[in-house]
Amino acid sequence: MNRLPLRRGLLLGLVGLTALALLSAGLVSTFALRAYLVHRTDDQLRSAAAVVTSRAGLLTGQPGGAVRAAVAPSDYLVEIRHPDGTLTRISAAPPPAVPLVDQVTAPTTDGVSVPVDVGGQWRAVTVRADAAVVLIALPLTPVRQTVRRLVLVELAAGAAALSLLAVLARLLVVRGLRPLDRITATAAAIADGELGRQVSLHGVRAGVPRTEADRLTLAVHGMLARLQAAIAARTRSEQRLRDFAADASHELRTPLTSIRGYLQILRHDMIEPERRAEVLARSEDEAVRMGRILDDLFYLARLDAEPRLRRDRVDLAVLARDCLADLLAVQPGRPATLRAPTPAPVTGDEHALRQVLTNLLANVRAHTPPGAAVTVEVTVVADRVRVRVTDAGPGFPAALAARAFDRFTQGEPGRGGGSGLGLAIVAGIVAAHGGEVGLTAAPEGAPVAAPDGGPVAAPDDNAAVAPDGGPAAVSGGGATVWFTLPASG
Repeated sequence: MNRLPLRRGLLLGLVGLTALALLSAGLVSTFALRAYLVHRTDDQLRSAAAVVTSRAGLLTGQPGGAVRAAVAPSDYLVEIRHPDGTLTRISAAPPPAVPLVDQVTAPTTDGVSVPVDVGGQWRAVTVRADAAVVLIALPLTPVRQTVRRLVLVELAAGAAALSLLAVLARLLVVRGLRPLDRITATAAAIADGELGRQVSLHGVRAGVPRTEADRLTLAVHGMLARLQAAIAARTRSEQRLRDFAADASHELRTPLTSIRGYLQILRHDMIEPERRAEVLARSEDEAVRMGRILDDLFYLARLDAEPRLRRDRVDLAVLARDCLADLLAVQPGRPATLRAPTPAPVTGDEHALRQVLTNLLANVRAHTPPGAAVTVEVTVVADRVRVRVTDAGPGFPAALAARAFDRFTQGEPGRGGGSGLGLAIVAGIVAAHGGEVGLTAAPEGAPVAAPDGGPVAAPDDNAAVAPDGGPAAVSGGGATVWFTLPASG
């Protein structure tokens, strides 16, 4: 069974229910008016019957003028059946062809009978006056005319009311269903491929729903916004996955190509015997590099899939001191400064957080000259612990800074090697701990500024410096990598 459209169904239902209500009200009022008019006619008949009873002698003794004197007004029909069988009829209008007194049952005793309809045209009562039977009747034509006039008025008024209601209801239904039309049009456009379409919030004041249509509009608007955000995120994720696969294949292809080339040289005996050890060592270096890349990739995959990190109390100040000491063990001549309160506790995996600081300092070691100063600062602000690693290196290109934490982001040639996964691992570990990570880079070749906007200060009496006691001099562009973690209570 085909269903009616919502707009037409609402309109027909509203008009139909209103018509049914008007019909019911009209029937009730019509029957009530007829009953009232008939009851008033009965009262008139009873009053006339009382007059007839009081003047019974006049009616039987002088049937002509006495009856006209006793019974008024002139629209009454009076029929008297005398004891001798004769009939006297008095009426201003032409009487019916068949006497009414012979069509009703006369009362057996003195008194007035119950009013009855006679032939559907008259309302009559009968009275016994001595031996005679008197019928008094009133025509029902005025009652029928009044009821008919009421019915006509009700039909005209009902038709006008239904017509006006249909017009107004159509306007209101069209206006009320306009948000549904917009939602339908938007859904159809999205089905046709316009994934960026959104439902207009026109008519929803200040985003506050007042009607069911407003609530539906807001709900669909929010749903589409979430779907579009999810689609955009999925598109970005797919693009990042494609870029990641391309970068990974490129990064792994380089050491594999080198190893293959060295093996070809050895197999074809294209190298002097005294250089075979050198070729084997370089092949081993490339294999180690490829192993580091694979290890980093596996670690990032575990962080992406399900980071299983310990939740211990870790002092970042102690970790920063240890990692900076490791840096100085590798590069004893590098100026280094540590500013760290004790304690700076967080809740997390000590090994993973140590790797964060190790990766940051390894980047400094790989991408800055040995004489460039490095400053590690640990601060506790409210319920957060912030760690900043600032170097005074040769600068950081703005284009590279924008994607510093992307995987396989590498510096320019000649500024250190690496797989480009160090900062990506830092970002993954910090995110797994519920923290934030960022980079503040000065323009390449400009003086570096501390994260608070002031110059990087020289070490004070409580700062850890390089073994040679040199100041943490600032030169070049420099950069600051920072991350924050929730402080442990």
